[in-house]
Amino acid sequence: MNINSKKYDTPDERRDGLFAFIWCLITGAVIMTICSRSSFLYAFNIWDDSNSYFTVGKSMLSGMVPYRDLFDQKGIFQYSIYMLASLISRTTFLGVYIIEILACTMALLAALRIMQVYLRSVSMPYILTPLFGMTVYTSRCFYWGGSAEEFLFPFIMWGMYISVKHFKENYPEPMRYKRVLAGGILAGFVFHIKFNSLGFFFAWMAMVFFADIIGAKAVKKAFVSCFVFLGGMAVTFIPGLVYFGLNNAIVDWGRVYIYENVFGYSKKLSFAERMAVIYDKMTDHIYDNKLVYLTIFIGALYFTLALVFSFIPEDKYKIVKRDIVVIPLKVVEYVNIAMLLGFLILIIFIGGVSITYYPFPINGFVVFGFVAIGYLIEGLYLKLRRSGFEDELTRQAGAVMLAVLLVAGIMAYNISPNVPYMKIAKNDLWLYHFRDYVLSSGIENPKIINENGFDAGLYTVTDTLPVCYYFQTQTVNEEHMQKVLEEQKRFTHEKIVDFVISVNRPAEGVADYDLVMQEDFIDPWDPDQTATYYLYQKKAE
Repeated sequence: MNINSKKYDTPDERRDGLFAFIWCLITGAVIMTICSRSSFLYAFNIWDDSNSYFTVGKSMLSGMVPYRDLFDQKGIFQYSIYMLASLISRTTFLGVYIIEILACTMALLAALRIMQVYLRSVSMPYILTPLFGMTVYTSRCFYWGGSAEEFLFPFIMWGMYISVKHFKENYPEPMRYKRVLAGGILAGFVFHIKFNSLGFFFAWMAMVFFADIIGAKAVKKAFVSCFVFLGGMAVTFIPGLVYFGLNNAIVDWGRVYIYENVFGYSKKLSFAERMAVIYDKMTDHIYDNKLVYLTIFIGALYFTLALVFSFIPEDKYKIVKRDIVVIPLKVVEYVNIAMLLGFLILIIFIGGVSITYYPFPINGFVVFGFVAIGYLIEGLYLKLRRSGFEDELTRQAGAVMLAVLLVAGIMAYNISPNVPYMKIAKNDLWLYHFRDYVLSSGIENPKIINENGFDAGLYTVTDTLPVCYYFQTQTVNEEHMQKVLEEQKRFTHEKIVDFVISVNRPAEGVADYDLVMQEDFIDPWDPDQTATYYLYQKKAE
């Protein structure tokens, strides 16, 4: 572990960028291969959300424009990720899987850097990184793989790194403009993937603003930093403005991505009702993600005790110093972490609606639990250190890292809720039965519409493009839902589409279509949950 109790390694001295990246890449590949249903170990990622992103992203390559030609409500960068993935494979999630590995790698690298800010040894952050990844990505809120929350997670983690590093190492000096600009760019990427995680960066910039005023007494700098941060966010709007501007779709961009998301999903609740909903949703997520929140609790308890000890004078003549097992902590560091976490939770749940995967970005705060564990292990080693043992441990660091990665992989295989789906073969999956029927129908470029649910994956496996603006049945407010259903029914009444796929209930308004296939899907995780899929084909004229 190469610990020196008299002179700790500085971050610059202990970082090997290429080695850290390769280690995180290997770790990320192991974790994503096990935990994501986009991986080659799974027959197909049948999550409807991921398939809808894939359909929109793939359609962009054919000239269709999100929000103008296809209705879906995630950010343009999310669709761009899937567009790139479709360049690798148009009918499988191979491309998504590769990008997931890269996203996981960057999140792990940020976590490693955060641990390096607090820990004293060279090896410990590397040893703990696989355990951090295992804890984060085996959670229920990781869901099936390919979510917007998963792809914005690295930007949250790097924002966290910039923030904790500044308040640990530089405060009360004001944050440098280039770091503020970087924070704004990271916030912009989050905005264009899914903006309900922006509460993190609201707190991020608020801490910079007030720290500049209170710590550095730099009032002018504090206000300039706000504009620098917003400038960083503005930079991320340039690709969208160019793309939508050239396609005369800027108004559609704002109408669907901003207006529909704000007013189409949020519930009208009083402040007290919203606080009650946040409490209820958080307790549900804590129950569903026990390992994640246990680790977060360990970190919260440890950092709280560290803050308390910072107010208690220590006998300067003590042989064993407190900082061997307790991280020296400033009040502003503690407040910063609490603010980042608090506002992230607040904005995620403020709309009064929550789905299993919404709180995934909160998993980033697991890193502080591993900081606590690592610091305590280091302290125990420092207290028990024997002559020659340090050199021996340093020589064994590589073996320890690989052993921990193996343990993390085994734990992921036994913990991840997705692993039971590995037993499903393509030949057993209704989706491939439907695909084979459609492709063998003799219809060239078949036109499909997906009713009574989100994109079930038929667009993906048949490599077809939507023909209807509402290519799937969205979960929007009641008024808008009527518009969605009317438009979908028009496509069947006018016999524009060749096939209709319906989820969980028979399609309506399909008098001119024959029910040609019907299959059930039993969820391996919850056998009581059975979904039924219906495939209709237009009658021959």
